[in-house]
Amino acid sequence: MQNLLYLIRGRTVLQQRARVGYLFILPSLLFVVALFVFPAIYNLVLSFSEWSLTRPMSFAGLANFESVLTSDRFWNSLRVTLYFSVISVPVTIVLALAVALAFHRVGKLAGTAVTRALYFMPVIASLTAVAYIWMWIFNPAYGVANTLLHALGLPELQWLGSQHQVIPALSIMYIWSRLGFDMLILLAGLNSIPHDYYEAAAIDGASSRQAFWAITLPLLNRQLVLVSIVEAMTALKTFALPYAATGGGPVEASRTWVMTIFDLAFHWNRMGESAVMSTFLFIFILLLTLAQQKLFTRKVDY
Repeated sequence: MQNLLYLIRGRTVLQQRARVGYLFILPSLLFVVALFVFPAIYNLVLSFSEWSLTRPMSFAGLANFESVLTSDRFWNSLRVTLYFSVISVPVTIVLALAVALAFHRVGKLAGTAVTRALYFMPVIASLTAVAYIWMWIFNPAYGVANTLLHALGLPELQWLGSQHQVIPALSIMYIWSRLGFDMLILLAGLNSIPHDYYEAAAIDGASSRQAFWAITLPLLNRQLVLVSIVEAMTALKTFALPYAATGGGPVEASRTWVMTIFDLAFHWNRMGESAVMSTFLFIFILLLTLAQQKLFTRKVDY
C-alpha cells in the first residue's frame, strides 16, 4: 500500500513538472502557431478559393491549380529558379569548403580572425545593399568588372543587362553573399575532427589527398549535408537579390519563383494563384530536403 502511495505521489510530481514545462514553452508554441501554422493552413484554404482585395472569398475548386500549371509564367519562373540554384549552390559549397580548409590549415595565425570576419560581413549585410553594390560593379559603362576585363584584353559583358548573362551574374552576387556563412559551419566541422586520425593516416603512409578523401570528407558529412540543404532552400526562395538588381528582367530572364508569387499577389491581385505557387514551393523544398538528407547522409564510424 505504501509503495502504491509513493508511485501515485511520484506520478503527481511528474505531472506537475510537466505542466510547468508546458507553461514555459507555451509562448513559443503560440508564436509558432501564429506565424507559421496558421498562415500555412490559411494559404492552403486560399489556394482553393477565389479572392482579391475587391471581392469576397469564394470557393474555386481546382481552378487556381489549373491556371498555374498551364501558365507560361509559372514554368518560366521555375526554370529560372532551378537554373540559378544549380549554378549557385554547388559553387558556393565548393568555394566555402576551400576557404574553410585554408583557414583550418593556417590555424590561429595573426590576422585570421579579422579575415574570417571580413568573409562573414556580406552574410549580415542586407541583400538589397548587396544588389546595389554589385549593380555598380557590373555596370557596363563604368563598372569595375568590365574595367578589369578590358585591362586583361577580354571582351566586355552586359552582365545584368543580358538575358543569357543575368543568371550567372546574379549567381556571383549570391555566392559572394553566402560564402562566409557556409565557411564558418564547415570550419567548425573541420576543427571538431580529432588530429589523431591524420597522424595515424600519416604513419600508414597516406598522402594529404588520401587523408582528405578518407578522413576529412567523411567526418565532415553532417556539415556538408547541412549547408547543402540550407543553401538549396535559400536559393529556391531567392527574392530580394534579383528584385533589387533586375526587377525580373531583362524580358523575364531573372524572374524567380518567389518574385512571381509576390507579383501575383500584390501586383496582379490574384491571391489564389499566388497561394497555389506558394504551396508548390513548400512541397518542392520539402521533397528536395528529404531527398538530400537521404542521399547524402553517410554514417561514419572510425
